[in-house]
Amino acid sequence: MSDGDLPPALLEAFLRLCQGDFSFRLPRSRSRDAEDTGAFLFNTIAEELERMLRTSRDQEERLARAVETLTTSLQRAAAGDLGVQVERDYRGDAVDVLAFLVNNTVDELRRLVEENARRAAEERRRLEHLVEERTRQLRESEENFRRLFAAAPVPMLLVGTAEAKVRYCNERAAALLQRRVGEVVGGPAPSLFERDEDRAVFLDRLRRGEAIDGLAVPLRVDGPATWALVSARALVVGDQPSVMISLTDLTEQKRVEERLRELATTDALTGAHNRRHFFELAEAELARAGRYRHSLCVGMLDLDHFKAVNDRFGHQVGDEALQLVVAAARAQLRKPDVVGRYGGEEFALMLPETSLDDAAEVLERTRQAVEAIVLVSAGEQVHLTVSAGVVAWKVGERIDETLHRADDALYQAKQGRNRVVRAG
Repeated sequence: MSDGDLPPALLEAFLRLCQGDFSFRLPRSRSRDAEDTGAFLFNTIAEELERMLRTSRDQEERLARAVETLTTSLQRAAAGDLGVQVERDYRGDAVDVLAFLVNNTVDELRRLVEENARRAAEERRRLEHLVEERTRQLRESEENFRRLFAAAPVPMLLVGTAEAKVRYCNERAAALLQRRVGEVVGGPAPSLFERDEDRAVFLDRLRRGEAIDGLAVPLRVDGPATWALVSARALVVGDQPSVMISLTDLTEQKRVEERLRELATTDALTGAHNRRHFFELAEAELARAGRYRHSLCVGMLDLDHFKAVNDRFGHQVGDEALQLVVAAARAQLRKPDVVGRYGGEEFALMLPETSLDDAAEVLERTRQAVEAIVLVSAGEQVHLTVSAGVVAWKVGERIDETLHRADDALYQAKQGRNRVVRAG
């Protein structure tokens, strides 16, 4: 259709609409002639586009608020506030379901912690009662003590105070330590703890004859990581000052806590750092770069035609595309480099101690890796490309200022797409 086929006013109106002026409306004469009908149709289209834009912005704002609320709640839970609950709006969408899952996870962790605390208290009371009841017999017969120790319902160790070596160990304790009883008995008790600081605390309390209540420590084991809650009491066995230690398995609780920490700092879809955590890491890295005068580069990466991929192949393929892009980027990065999901299909990268030339080369390798990805949906190949902008951080510059410059470079790259633009 040529320009002469449309009335000038209608053509001008559509041009303004294409330029983003969704509030513009054509006046109507109500005469129902061609001009009035054209104005009616244009106004209807403009109103619908404005409504869709407003709805999209409202949804983005709601999602941003939800992410902020969920992140704060997860961080509080990871810090030990297990009474936190995320307020739900019961719309039944993905945001509401995620809030439900977070609340459910926190509730489960709280119940687990309360149950562990209850069991630890019960086991401690039972142990203290057993020790109290049997002290006289133990002083008279070490063999009776051995039998009692072996029959104890909780993992237990007896450590000599003078040499800090394990004198007795029951089967439950050996199983928790993933060793045989003979491998534990006679060995130095502090070596059972993984961390130097825990060994130091144990030895200090042991030498001073102080009790230990609820010390959470990782144990030194050959298999999967194991955590235990350590309680200890001083007593005399066979005229030898000793310490009786009971252990409560905390491994599952620690695993749940670690998962909560991951949820608070990681983008669930791609595994990249979430926006908030990226900014936290970037602030720390900028401070370090400023202190030691190290170079640092920041890049912005955007998946080209992402909306078209979603519209044509569906959101599941779109999600897989985002995951593949992050995997391609990580394959080019070093351990200290950071990639975070900045929003939607945009990702931010931070490369410490990297020159602009080297950073541009990393982004170019990433672009090539994405272009080589083979993603197939319903027998049809989905072609993926990315555009990227990368800049060198300037001393004294805030991270948002550096990201803004990187975003400007990305904007230039998007004009041709599938390329990397660098700026000083």
